[in-house]
Parts: sequence; C-alpha cells; structure tokens
Amino acid sequence: MPHARPSDTPLSGHAGFIDGLRAERESFQALCKILKSEQVCLVKSDVDSLLEIAPIKSERVDRLQTLQQQRITYLDSIGRGTAETAMTDWLAAQSGAAGAELAQLWDELMLLAAEARSLNEINGKLITTRLAHNQAALSALQLSARAQNVYGPDGQAAIVADQRDLGRA
Repeated sequence: MPHARPSDTPLSGHAGFIDGLRAERESFQALCKILKSEQVCLVKSDVDSLLEIAPIKSERVDRLQTLQQQRITYLDSIGRGTAETAMTDWLAAQSGAAGAELAQLWDELMLLAAEARSLNEINGKLITTRLAHNQAALSALQLSARAQNVYGPDGQAAIVADQRDLGRA
C-alpha cells in the first residue's frame, strides 16, 4: 500500500495544525509569484508561457483549497466550529510568545491571500481587455472583408447586392 505524503494527510494535533498554517502561507507566497509571472505574460502577450503557467497555478490553487479544508476540519474537531470567526477564536485562546507568533503567521497569511486576490483581479481585467481588443480587431477585419467584395468561404466571388456589373450602365 503506498504511503501518503505528510502534506496530503489530514492535520494531526496542534503541531500539525500550525504546520498546516505555515504550508498555507508558503502556498500563498508561491501563488502570488505565479500570478505576477502570469501578469507579465499577459502584458507581453506571451501565450506559450501562459500555457505553461496555467497547470502550475491550478495545482497551487488546489493545494490551497486542501489546506484550507484541513484547517476548517481541525478547528471544527476541537470545537471551534466552521464559522469565519473560528480562526480568530482559536488565536485568542493562544497565549504568550507562541500566541503572538501564531497571530503574526495568520496576519501574514491573510495579507498574502489579499495580495493573491488583488493580483488575480488585475489579471482578470487584463484578460478581459485583451479579449475585447481581439474581438474588436476581428470585427474590423470581417467588416473590411465584406466591404471589399472578396471571395467567400466557398471560393466564389462574393457579390454585394447594390453593386452593378462593370459592363452595364
């Protein structure tokens, strides 16, 4: 029977939970780096690199979803519930230097999550802008082709109804 990697197993105990928070922070750091690379590719219209980045980004998002679900499951298993306040309640129960360190870890994680969200929104706007530009260019080409009375898709000359043959007056 194959052994599960420690990162794929549910969190076990307090120490495992903290390791999961650290892994979540690292995953958000990696996602932000990927989103910044994606942004550069979008600006440069580097489609080949975008195609390379897409599966990496998807894997990172999947990893973050797994870590988040493990965090929620752990908090619920210790009686904190699954509400958004569960983590805040858990942090409030931590004391001393360890509690301060954990609060800082959570703050860093939340800042990285906000940065990732912002980068993703910017990238979405870049994609929307690029798509609108491409659609406008395609429409202009299609209108130009129709106006010039070129050959149609069947290879025959396209005739516009309001044009007269050259031999007629």
